[in-house]
Amino acid sequence: LKVIHESELTHRDFHDGNILISDDYSEIYIIDLGLCKPIQNSDDKIDEVYGVLPYMAPEILRKKPYIPASDIYSFSMMMWEFTSGIPPFNNRAHDIQLTLMLGFRSFQKTKYNNY
Repeated sequence: LKVIHESELTHRDFHDGNILISDDYSEIYIIDLGLCKPIQNSDDKIDEVYGVLPYMAPEILRKKPYIPASDIYSFSMMMWEFTSGIPPFNNRAHDIQLTLMLGFRSFQKTKYNNY
């Protein structure tokens, strides 16, 4: 990941499925570099969101650009999973909320919101 960032790129899809470990555990490989892009200006807005929801940095859900810190957040979610054995945000209600956020939909308050 350090090499990717030193090359002024962001991975954009960093999660547990994109990590390979050698048979003797001496080497780790990051795969699926197809979404790597140059680091964007932090003031830019994004139109497309890539990644796996539980590993996705909060700023990406807010349509902020992918920056190295976004990949570091994804890395920290993987470390949580690797050390605890529990996937990050392993909660269906949370997944639904994130899915709605990714749709960038806003819902008007109505008298039916309490149901």
